[in-house]
Amino acid sequence: MCRFFSKPRNAEWGEAQDAMGRAAEVFEQVLDTLTTGKVGVLVRPSEDQDAVQAKAELERALAHLKSSDAPRWEVELDDSEHPHPWIIVQDSGLPGLANSTRIVGETLTAVGIGPRVLAAVYPFMWKGQKIYWIYQPRIRAFTPFAPAPDGPQETRDHPLELRMEQASRRDIPTSRAIKEWYPIWGLPF
Repeated sequence: MCRFFSKPRNAEWGEAQDAMGRAAEVFEQVLDTLTTGKVGVLVRPSEDQDAVQAKAELERALAHLKSSDAPRWEVELDDSEHPHPWIIVQDSGLPGLANSTRIVGETLTAVGIGPRVLAAVYPFMWKGQKIYWIYQPRIRAFTPFAPAPDGPQETRDHPLELRMEQASRRDIPTSRAIKEWYPIWGLPF
């Protein structure tokens, strides 16, 4: 397979989501990694909000995206000790999913919520195992996250994460700095 485009380095939100969408063929045909049809956008509540208030704020901010041609989304709270709202974006294919995620992020930025976006989490299935690519706006790059399928709860498969980054660095903006590779446990999707 010929990879004729170059990935952006230190990609802003829109560039990173576009790169993920363009990488669909590589993920699916070369890496045998399939999207689950969802992406979670993690947003931090403001200092004067609890999670329920932040959820309501996000629903109001995205309300105009409920038309038939707009991204499909819903807002859910995770069940962590200090809950955070997640915008769950849905689409059947990776290019559409990445485009919808780009639109959601740009909408949040336009209404002033953009600085509170912590991550966009893309779940994939690979050989019967769920793996994730996490876009972190703070570092403007994707990082891999592979929960270990066997073993103690909340352990990671670090060798697989290294292989994920190496296999994808030409197609999506990735961070090679392992210290930036944060897991996100208890995802609500």
